[in-house]
Amino acid sequence: MADRTREILGREFLLVADKEWYCGKLIRELHKQINVLIPVKHSQGRLEEFDAVPLNKYSKTVWGEIATVYTTLNHFDGLLLMFLKKRPDGKYFALITTESEMTGEIAMPTYTKRWRIEDFFWENTFLGMNHLPGLNLNAIQTMLSLRLLAYHAVDNFRNDLGPDYRAKTPELIYREFVNGVQGRVQLRGDVIEVHIYGFDHEAAAAAILTNLDDKLG
Repeated sequence: MADRTREILGREFLLVADKEWYCGKLIRELHKQINVLIPVKHSQGRLEEFDAVPLNKYSKTVWGEIATVYTTLNHFDGLLLMFLKKRPDGKYFALITTESEMTGEIAMPTYTKRWRIEDFFWENTFLGMNHLPGLNLNAIQTMLSLRLLAYHAVDNFRNDLGPDYRAKTPELIYREFVNGVQGRVQLRGDVIEVHIYGFDHEAAAAAILTNLDDKLG
């Protein structure tokens, strides 16, 4: 999977994964081709290691006090960089990486982005984000692009409705306002025409779908 991703991207990349990937043998094999960033499992040995990190190893960042130290992992040859954060409640959060030039200021927000992506897929299963149209790369790209457009249209519409609706998921907004509404989409030259019928919030939808080139640019 990693090799195929690199082939599609045409460049090196950083693989950001969850704790299921916390395995020395797997990280060792991946490191032959790509770098990884993975959260550390909290075993008793790791907790003792965290407690032993001296205070002078911690540096203040916008992400809190972060200690950058080297660590080892069973079945992985060599050292790994570890970024350790101690939360106000005394609990730890740590990431390890094979990227020797990474810093805590990069590692923490990079891992946070992974959760945003996961939340996006979870929120949008109703759009079919969890099902691919086939194995053709162009079909997959087209499907994802249309789903992204639909998500942002619903998300902007949700915010335009005011504070009472901003906490609702895109699926709830879809069920309340969009499900059952009829429309027609036509391509006329370089212009996409969207016609909506029987929609109480037609003006709000029109504002979102107007001048999309500028908004998406």
